[in-house]
Amino acid sequence: MIIDAHAHIYERLTGFGPRGEARAIGGGEVVWATGERERFLRPEHGDTGFSPEMLVRLMDEAGVDRAVLLQGSNYGFHNDYTAEAVRKYPGRFVGAGTLDPFAASRERIFENLVDRLGLPILKLEMSRHYGLCGYHEGLRVDGAQLAPVFAEAERRGVVVTVDTGALGSESCQVDGLCRVRDRYPDLTLVVAHMLFPSDDGRNAERLELLSRLSGERVYFDATGIGLNLPERRDYLRCAMDLLGADRIMWGTDCPGVFLRRSYRELIEDARDRERFDESEIDLLLGGVAERVYFGMHR
Repeated sequence: MIIDAHAHIYERLTGFGPRGEARAIGGGEVVWATGERERFLRPEHGDTGFSPEMLVRLMDEAGVDRAVLLQGSNYGFHNDYTAEAVRKYPGRFVGAGTLDPFAASRERIFENLVDRLGLPILKLEMSRHYGLCGYHEGLRVDGAQLAPVFAEAERRGVVVTVDTGALGSESCQVDGLCRVRDRYPDLTLVVAHMLFPSDDGRNAERLELLSRLSGERVYFDATGIGLNLPERRDYLRCAMDLLGADRIMWGTDCPGVFLRRSYRELIEDARDRERFDESEIDLLLGGVAERVYFGMHR
Protein backbone atom coordinates (compact mmCIF):
# COMPACT_ATOMS: atom_id res chain seq x y z
CA MET A 1 0.00 0.00 0.00
CA ILE A 2 1.49 3.33 -1.11
CA ILE A 3 -0.26 6.48 0.07
CA ASP A 4 0.61 10.01 -0.94
CA ALA A 5 -0.15 11.82 2.32
CA HIS A 6 0.13 15.33 0.83
CA ALA A 7 -1.41 15.94 -2.59
CA HIS A 8 -3.44 18.77 -4.14
CA ILE A 9 -6.13 19.16 -6.76
CA TYR A 10 -7.80 22.36 -7.88
CA GLU A 11 -10.52 23.14 -10.37
CA ARG A 12 -8.75 26.34 -11.37
CA LEU A 13 -5.76 28.19 -9.93
CA THR A 14 -7.38 30.99 -7.94
CA GLY A 15 -4.86 31.56 -5.18
CA PHE A 16 -4.62 34.34 -2.65
CA GLY A 17 -1.71 35.19 -0.39
CA PRO A 18 0.91 37.79 0.53
CA ARG A 19 1.27 38.71 -3.14
CA GLY A 20 -2.46 39.27 -3.53
CA GLU A 21 -4.61 37.23 -5.86
CA ALA A 22 -3.34 34.80 -8.48
CA ARG A 23 -4.90 34.63 -11.93
CA ALA A 24 -4.45 31.51 -14.03
CA ILE A 25 -2.99 32.49 -17.41
CA GLY A 26 -2.69 29.02 -18.97
CA GLY A 27 0.11 26.56 -19.45
CA GLY A 28 0.15 25.85 -15.71
CA GLU A 29 1.15 29.43 -14.84
CA VAL A 30 -0.37 32.22 -12.77
CA VAL A 31 0.27 35.91 -12.46
CA TRP A 32 0.09 37.37 -8.97
CA ALA A 33 -1.28 40.82 -8.13
CA THR A 34 2.34 41.99 -7.78
CA GLY A 35 2.88 41.17 -11.45
CA GLU A 36 5.09 38.15 -10.67
CA ARG A 37 4.51 35.01 -12.71
CA GLU A 38 4.81 31.54 -11.24
CA ARG A 39 4.48 28.06 -12.66
CA PHE A 40 2.45 25.52 -10.68
CA LEU A 41 1.92 22.78 -13.28
CA ARG A 42 3.56 20.95 -16.11
CA PRO A 43 1.45 21.97 -19.13
CA GLU A 44 0.68 18.32 -19.92
CA HIS A 45 -0.83 17.95 -16.44
CA GLY A 46 -3.24 20.84 -16.78
CA ASP A 47 -3.72 24.25 -18.30
CA THR A 48 -5.39 26.19 -15.49
CA GLY A 49 -6.23 23.38 -13.04
CA PHE A 50 -5.18 19.94 -11.82
CA SER A 51 -8.06 17.47 -11.88
CA PRO A 52 -8.66 14.35 -9.80
CA GLU A 53 -8.73 12.41 -13.08
CA MET A 54 -5.20 13.53 -13.87
CA LEU A 55 -4.04 12.70 -10.36
CA VAL A 56 -5.59 9.22 -10.53
CA ARG A 57 -3.92 8.61 -13.88
CA LEU A 58 -0.51 9.59 -12.50
CA MET A 59 -1.09 7.54 -9.35
CA ASP A 60 -2.00 4.46 -11.40
CA GLU A 61 1.09 4.84 -13.60
CA ALA A 62 3.35 5.01 -10.52
CA GLY A 63 1.57 2.41 -8.39
CA VAL A 64 0.24 4.84 -5.77
CA ASP A 65 -2.89 3.39 -4.17
CA ARG A 66 -4.36 6.35 -2.31
CA ALA A 67 -3.85 10.06 -1.75
CA VAL A 68 -4.74 12.65 0.88
CA LEU A 69 -6.11 15.79 -0.76
CA LEU A 70 -4.89 18.79 1.21
CA GLN A 71 -5.48 22.46 0.43
CA GLY A 72 -3.78 25.83 0.61
CA SER A 73 -4.66 29.40 -0.21
CA ASN A 74 -1.87 29.61 -2.78
CA TYR A 75 -4.01 27.36 -4.99
CA GLY A 76 -7.31 28.79 -3.81
CA PHE A 77 -9.83 27.11 -1.55
CA HIS A 78 -11.60 24.20 -3.28
CA ASN A 79 -13.69 22.54 -0.60
CA ASP A 80 -16.62 21.42 -2.77
CA TYR A 81 -14.30 20.28 -5.55
CA THR A 82 -12.30 18.19 -3.08
CA ALA A 83 -15.46 16.59 -1.66
CA GLU A 84 -16.67 15.79 -5.18
CA ALA A 85 -13.37 14.04 -5.95
CA VAL A 86 -13.66 11.91 -2.81
CA ARG A 87 -17.20 10.87 -3.77
CA LYS A 88 -16.17 10.15 -7.36
CA TYR A 89 -13.20 7.99 -6.38
CA PRO A 90 -14.21 6.21 -3.16
CA GLY A 91 -11.31 4.46 -1.52
CA ARG A 92 -8.69 6.36 -3.52
CA PHE A 93 -8.93 9.74 -1.77
CA VAL A 94 -9.59 11.26 1.60
CA GLY A 95 -10.09 15.01 1.59
CA ALA A 96 -9.25 17.98 3.78
CA GLY A 97 -11.31 21.12 4.05
CA THR A 98 -9.89 24.53 4.77
CA LEU A 99 -11.06 27.93 5.93
CA ASP A 100 -9.95 31.44 6.79
CA PRO A 101 -10.33 31.80 10.59
CA PHE A 102 -11.13 35.50 10.14
CA ALA A 103 -14.27 34.75 8.14
CA ALA A 104 -17.38 36.06 9.92
CA SER A 105 -19.17 32.77 9.15
CA ARG A 106 -16.26 30.63 10.36
CA GLU A 107 -18.47 28.34 12.49
CA ARG A 108 -20.96 27.73 9.67
CA ILE A 109 -18.12 27.05 7.24
CA PHE A 110 -16.66 24.46 9.60
CA GLU A 111 -20.07 22.78 9.99
CA ASN A 112 -20.47 22.68 6.22
CA LEU A 113 -17.03 21.12 5.73
CA VAL A 114 -17.76 18.32 8.17
CA ASP A 115 -21.52 17.78 7.98
CA ARG A 116 -22.42 18.41 4.32
CA LEU A 117 -19.12 17.79 2.55
CA GLY A 118 -17.96 15.00 4.87
CA LEU A 119 -14.34 16.16 5.02
CA PRO A 120 -12.65 14.62 8.10
CA ILE A 121 -9.44 16.70 7.91
CA LEU A 122 -8.79 20.43 8.27
CA LYS A 123 -5.72 21.91 6.58
CA LEU A 124 -4.29 25.13 7.99
CA GLU A 125 -1.73 26.68 5.65
CA MET A 126 -0.05 29.00 8.14
CA SER A 127 3.06 29.70 6.06
CA ARG A 128 4.24 33.27 5.61
CA HIS A 129 5.19 32.78 1.97
CA TYR A 130 1.92 31.23 0.78
CA GLY A 131 -0.56 31.03 3.62
CA LEU A 132 -2.57 32.72 6.35
CA CYS A 133 0.32 34.47 8.09
CA GLY A 134 1.20 36.14 4.80
CA TYR A 135 -2.01 38.16 4.75
CA HIS A 136 -3.15 38.16 8.39
CA GLU A 137 -0.38 39.98 10.20
CA GLY A 138 0.09 38.83 13.79
CA LEU A 139 -1.96 35.64 13.45
CA ARG A 140 -0.99 33.17 16.18
CA VAL A 141 -1.59 29.46 15.86
CA ASP A 142 -2.39 29.38 19.59
CA GLY A 143 -4.34 32.66 19.55
CA ALA A 144 -7.98 33.53 19.99
CA GLN A 145 -8.81 33.43 16.29
CA LEU A 146 -8.00 29.73 15.89
CA ALA A 147 -8.94 28.51 19.38
CA PRO A 148 -12.58 27.69 18.52
CA VAL A 149 -11.45 25.94 15.35
CA PHE A 150 -9.14 23.61 17.27
CA ALA A 151 -11.74 23.05 19.98
CA GLU A 152 -14.40 22.06 17.44
CA ALA A 153 -11.96 19.84 15.55
CA GLU A 154 -11.12 18.04 18.79
CA ARG A 155 -14.80 17.62 19.65
CA ARG A 156 -15.66 16.22 16.23
CA GLY A 157 -12.57 14.04 15.79
CA VAL A 158 -11.30 16.07 12.82
CA VAL A 159 -7.57 15.70 12.07
CA VAL A 160 -5.81 19.07 11.74
CA THR A 161 -2.82 19.32 9.40
CA VAL A 162 -0.65 22.43 9.84
CA ASP A 163 1.96 23.85 7.48
CA THR A 164 4.20 25.89 9.78
CA GLY A 165 6.22 27.51 7.02
CA ALA A 166 9.98 27.78 7.09
CA LEU A 167 12.09 27.91 10.23
CA GLY A 168 12.69 31.51 11.26
CA SER A 169 9.57 32.87 9.55
CA GLU A 170 6.67 34.50 11.43
CA SER A 171 4.51 31.47 10.76
CA CYS A 172 6.89 28.89 12.25
CA GLN A 173 5.37 29.01 15.74
CA VAL A 174 6.61 25.80 17.33
CA ASP A 175 5.98 26.93 20.91
CA GLY A 176 2.45 27.97 19.95
CA LEU A 177 1.80 24.62 18.30
CA CYS A 178 3.06 22.88 21.43
CA ARG A 179 0.48 24.86 23.41
CA VAL A 180 -2.23 23.76 20.97
CA ARG A 181 -1.17 20.15 21.46
CA ASP A 182 -1.36 20.52 25.25
CA ARG A 183 -4.67 22.44 25.32
CA TYR A 184 -6.46 19.92 23.10
CA PRO A 185 -5.11 16.52 24.17
CA ASP A 186 -7.64 14.55 22.09
CA LEU A 187 -6.85 16.45 18.89
CA THR A 188 -4.83 14.62 16.22
CA LEU A 189 -2.24 16.96 14.68
CA VAL A 190 -0.12 16.45 11.59
CA VAL A 191 2.85 18.81 11.13
CA ALA A 192 3.63 19.13 7.43
CA HIS A 193 7.08 19.40 5.86
CA MET A 194 9.08 18.69 9.06
CA LEU A 195 10.29 22.32 9.30
CA PHE A 196 11.81 22.26 5.79
CA PRO A 197 15.37 20.94 6.30
CA SER A 198 17.99 22.78 4.27
CA ASP A 199 21.74 23.34 4.04
CA ASP A 200 21.63 26.41 6.32
CA GLY A 201 23.37 24.60 9.18
CA ARG A 202 20.26 24.58 11.40
CA ASN A 203 19.01 21.04 10.89
CA ALA A 204 20.07 20.01 14.40
CA GLU A 205 17.86 22.81 15.69
CA ARG A 206 15.02 21.61 13.46
CA LEU A 207 15.32 18.10 14.87
CA GLU A 208 15.25 19.43 18.43
CA LEU A 209 12.07 21.37 17.61
CA LEU A 210 10.46 18.29 16.06
CA SER A 211 11.24 16.40 19.26
CA ARG A 212 9.64 19.21 21.26
CA LEU A 213 6.51 18.97 19.10
CA SER A 214 6.15 15.22 19.54
CA GLY A 215 3.19 13.84 21.43
CA GLU A 216 0.80 10.91 21.63
CA ARG A 217 -1.45 12.31 18.88
CA VAL A 218 1.14 14.25 16.83
CA TYR A 219 2.38 13.04 13.44
CA PHE A 220 4.63 14.48 10.75
CA ASP A 221 4.73 14.37 6.97
CA ALA A 222 8.06 14.23 5.17
CA THR A 223 6.77 16.23 2.22
CA GLY A 224 8.79 18.66 0.14
CA ILE A 225 12.02 18.03 2.03
CA GLY A 226 14.11 16.92 -0.97
CA LEU A 227 14.63 13.21 -0.30
CA ASN A 228 16.58 12.95 -3.55
CA LEU A 229 19.49 14.43 -1.56
CA PRO A 230 21.43 12.08 0.75
CA GLU A 231 21.69 14.70 3.50
CA ARG A 232 17.88 15.03 3.59
CA ARG A 233 17.52 11.27 3.94
CA ASP A 234 20.02 11.54 6.81
CA TYR A 235 17.70 14.14 8.37
CA LEU A 236 14.76 11.78 7.98
CA ARG A 237 16.81 8.97 9.53
CA CYS A 238 17.52 11.17 12.55
CA ALA A 239 13.87 12.21 12.76
CA MET A 240 12.77 8.57 12.77
CA ASP A 241 15.23 7.84 15.58
CA LEU A 242 13.88 10.77 17.59
CA LEU A 243 10.16 10.47 16.90
CA GLY A 244 9.67 6.86 15.84
CA ALA A 245 9.04 5.50 12.36
CA ASP A 246 5.36 5.14 13.29
CA ARG A 247 5.05 8.96 13.42
CA ILE A 248 6.23 9.98 9.93
CA MET A 249 4.48 9.65 6.58
CA TRP A 250 5.59 10.28 3.01
CA GLY A 251 3.90 12.71 0.64
CA THR A 252 4.72 14.58 -2.53
CA ASP A 253 3.06 18.03 -2.45
CA CYS A 254 2.06 17.31 -6.05
CA PRO A 255 1.48 18.60 -8.64
CA GLY A 256 4.06 21.37 -8.14
CA VAL A 257 6.81 18.90 -7.31
CA PHE A 258 6.28 17.21 -10.69
CA LEU A 259 8.04 20.19 -12.25
CA ARG A 260 11.25 18.61 -10.89
CA ARG A 261 10.64 14.95 -10.04
CA SER A 262 8.28 12.22 -11.27
CA TYR A 263 6.03 10.15 -9.00
CA ARG A 264 8.24 7.09 -9.50
CA GLU A 265 11.39 9.06 -8.65
CA LEU A 266 9.78 10.45 -5.49
CA ILE A 267 8.85 6.95 -4.36
CA GLU A 268 12.34 5.64 -5.02
CA ASP A 269 13.83 8.59 -3.10
CA ALA A 270 12.06 7.25 0.00
CA ARG A 271 13.08 3.62 -0.59
CA ASP A 272 16.59 4.05 0.73
CA ARG A 273 17.39 0.57 2.04
CA GLU A 274 20.78 1.68 3.30
CA ARG A 275 19.15 4.06 5.80
CA PHE A 276 15.72 2.49 6.41
CA ASP A 277 14.66 -1.10 6.93
CA GLU A 278 11.67 -2.60 5.13
CA SER A 279 9.28 -2.11 8.03
CA GLU A 280 10.23 1.58 8.24
CA ILE A 281 9.75 2.02 4.50
CA ASP A 282 6.33 0.38 4.70
CA LEU A 283 5.31 2.75 7.48
CA LEU A 284 6.71 5.77 5.66
CA LEU A 285 5.13 5.01 2.29
CA GLY A 286 1.69 4.10 3.55
CA GLY A 287 1.33 2.53 6.96
CA VAL A 288 1.25 5.72 9.02
CA ALA A 289 -0.99 7.63 6.59
CA GLU A 290 -3.38 4.70 6.40
CA ARG A 291 -3.81 4.74 10.16
CA VAL A 292 -3.97 8.52 10.64
CA TYR A 293 -5.99 9.59 7.60
CA PHE A 294 -7.83 6.51 6.33
CA GLY A 295 -8.29 4.57 9.57
CA MET A 296 -11.18 6.85 10.51
CA HIS A 297 -13.20 5.33 7.66
CA ARG A 298 -12.91 1.68 8.70
